[in-house]
Amino acid sequence: MEKTGKKIIIAERDNIAAIMEGKKVSEFFVHRGDILLGDIYLAKVENILPSIEAAFVDVGVDKMGFLHAQDVVGKGALKDKLSPKQKLVVQVVKEPTGHKGPRVTTEISLPGRFLVLIPNETGINVSRKIDSVKEKARLKSIVNLLKPVGVGVIVRTEAAGQSEADIQEDLEVLLEKWNNIVTSADSLTAPALISRDQDLLYRVLREACTDDISEIVVDTVFAMNRVQQLLQNWHMSRNIEVSLYKGTEPLLIATDVYKEIKTALQTKVNLPSGGYLYIQTTEALSVIDVNSGKFTSSATQDETILRTNKEAIHEIARQLRLRNIGGMIIVDFIDMTSRVDKLTILEEFELALEPDKSKPQIGQLSDLGLVELTRHRQGQSLSELFTKKCPHCQGNGYVMEDFKFASPTAEGEYRAKAAKLKLPVSNFKKNTPINNFKKEFNTQQNEAQGETETEIVGENSLQLQENRNRNNNNRRNKFNRNKNRDRFPIENQEQIGVQPAGERPVFEGRPQAVLQPLEERPVFESRPQAVAQPVEVKPAVEIKPQFEQKPLIQSPPITEIKTSESTQIVQENTTEEKPKKAIRRPNRNTSKRVKATNTEVKNEEAPDAL
Repeated sequence: MEKTGKKIIIAERDNIAAIMEGKKVSEFFVHRGDILLGDIYLAKVENILPSIEAAFVDVGVDKMGFLHAQDVVGKGALKDKLSPKQKLVVQVVKEPTGHKGPRVTTEISLPGRFLVLIPNETGINVSRKIDSVKEKARLKSIVNLLKPVGVGVIVRTEAAGQSEADIQEDLEVLLEKWNNIVTSADSLTAPALISRDQDLLYRVLREACTDDISEIVVDTVFAMNRVQQLLQNWHMSRNIEVSLYKGTEPLLIATDVYKEIKTALQTKVNLPSGGYLYIQTTEALSVIDVNSGKFTSSATQDETILRTNKEAIHEIARQLRLRNIGGMIIVDFIDMTSRVDKLTILEEFELALEPDKSKPQIGQLSDLGLVELTRHRQGQSLSELFTKKCPHCQGNGYVMEDFKFASPTAEGEYRAKAAKLKLPVSNFKKNTPINNFKKEFNTQQNEAQGETETEIVGENSLQLQENRNRNNNNRRNKFNRNKNRDRFPIENQEQIGVQPAGERPVFEGRPQAVLQPLEERPVFESRPQAVAQPVEVKPAVEIKPQFEQKPLIQSPPITEIKTSESTQIVQENTTEEKPKKAIRRPNRNTSKRVKATNTEVKNEEAPDAL
């Protein structure tokens, strides 16, 4: 068999190994974690769920092991085969992923170099990859003579061409291992770890060391001696060269394995011709998208699409092994119109996935260019081993943007908007329900004491209108009081201390309320108003009123102003003004009396005329 130049890189200090094909890595082996694939535990049944035909067992870690009814040896219902707190010997068939615990089974299998021992089954099976019918018959007859009664054996592909002594030695090692497991299960208390598969070096040599391997590179002297001893026992030391790395840099960095790990963790994968792949894995499934990219060197579009899809097929098969992607996988190839091209892609895809030991199964190519396939998930994926959740996005891949909500309007901004909309802006910060109530209460107190009104300006237009109406009513009441005061005769006004209508006393003690819009002064059209000349002011003289009348506003003593000519003119004006006021504002009863009098006069004149 021709050598393809493959070599195995084993970094025993880091528990990482890789298979190199040229300068590219085709497969990784990582030996990390508390629960590893193939571990055998003495477990205890915690809960039985007949609704899902499964049970949860305690294996001694934080997460419970999942045991399906199909993985329990025996016939009948699950309740008949299991009972709570029962002890079971189980083996890990799938490592814990994400929030899920490990999946376990009671069907124990112990792998060796040439054989696989199955203690709970009977029979002999030979690998399908052995093509020779005579070789299959020879191996089956050898195992049938060597194996004890009550156990099953699977003959591996590596057993082809091996002698009977080598096969017998491998079977004896597996039987001794199983006897130790049974003895430990009887003596230990559940839950407990009974047996663990061999270390990384033995596992890599057992699974990956084939005839096409030309070199094995290790980083310790102990690992080199052990590799040479195992190869001699397996009669493979002649064709494989074992070397010890003596460089200053770590072995994985010097051999570019570290770069391959970083590339396998990225979403985008470049193709040699200029195309690229997008690989994204979720909890439910994994999606692979094929894009042509910059590849435009073909003559026609169909040829470009076909060549890009062929390159993508081989890279997809390699990435599935590198990343250890399992479960449902959907591949979106570039749409092809020719049926021949579709069949070519499916055939080449099956050939590319044939060396994969996880046994992927391919579905049909849909009209949209989608291919569905499933791959058996065993160990943890590469992203679960070398990555952790982002502390900021919690593994979602994005960070939520802060919501910058609008803050309450500032005073300056409110005044600017109010100036445009012609809104009231006074007392902006104090315009709260409590402050408005205080303002209204203070306004009512001021009105009861006869003080000047307080103008309240706010955003509530209804309250503002009510306040204005109340103030107008108060102004009308004050005007009516002044009007009643003007009805007294001039003589009585002088006796009770009331000044003429043209002059008002000035009170020094209290502020004077000015009512500009509602105060009406009598206008005399017949005679011009007399202009009062400056006169001497004499001391005030108290004048007692002739009749008892309480003034509306108690005022200090009024000073009497004597004038020679102006007083007489004002008195004549006021005496002559009485009929004018009666004509301008007649009472309702007076008008009725005048009409009645006129009617009686007409009735008296009518008989005289007759």
